Amino acid sequence: MKHSLARRNLIARQQGEHRHDFAQILIGFKGKMECAFSHETGQIAAGILAVAPDSEAHLFSGLNDDSELLVIDLAAADPFLQALEQSCNLSFKETILNRPEFISLSPEMLPMLDFAAHQLTQGKQAINAQRQYQINCQLISLFITQLCQQYSRSTPTHDQPQRLNRQQLNHYIDQHFATPPNNRRLAHALHLSESHLYALCQRELGQTPQQYILSRRLYRARWLLQNTDISQTLLADELGFADASSLSRAFKRFFQITPGQARKR
Repeated sequence: MKHSLARRNLIARQQGEHRHDFAQILIGFKGKMECAFSHETGQIAAGILAVAPDSEAHLFSGLNDDSELLVIDLAAADPFLQALEQSCNLSFKETILNRPEFISLSPEMLPMLDFAAHQLTQGKQAINAQRQYQINCQLISLFITQLCQQYSRSTPTHDQPQRLNRQQLNHYIDQHFATPPNNRRLAHALHLSESHLYALCQRELGQTPQQYILSRRLYRARWLLQNTDISQTLLADELGFADASSLSRAFKRFFQITPGQARKR
């Protein structure tokens, strides 16, 4: 999927399970729907939205004959979405789209649901593809902005540290190589809000938290390759990669050489 897509989806009383290689925003419009992720369950109704991260399996069940959602399918490679990321100075995958979550829209947003549904109906009927694209961009921007505002509400308080505790950060990452922490876990361990952790990493490290975690895992991989006889399969398992191929791809992107070449050096 090259471009993000906003659409109406009449669920009614259907049930099923979905998993996508792209993130979704599920916005309640009419009726109610139950939605269950692996560690989060809730209902989506008018004014409630759910964030479904990419590759996150979720069960759904419509509870009314008229249960209907406004759905936004978010393509990571969409130039418009990437431009929004730059303007918000956030990596959406690491922040607003990094975990399943149920969010109540602000009261002033509720009239916008009818507006969004009307726009999507117009877009579906439009013959002009450019008009359809404009409507998609309009609604994607509207709801992504809402999520960004929700995320920014966890901005740091004055008693939060203004610098990273680098020793504590590195120690926690190194102790969890096999199960690399997401931003939420890492922020909790450092007694920071997620947004503050993200801002500090960008300011002091020039990287997002996940980029920094990956770099430490890969430097550890290089050291072990050059100083031990550990197999690449076992190394991948110890450092939290799905398999040796995943490790090899990440290693080559980062160091511009393969793990085998690094071992020979």
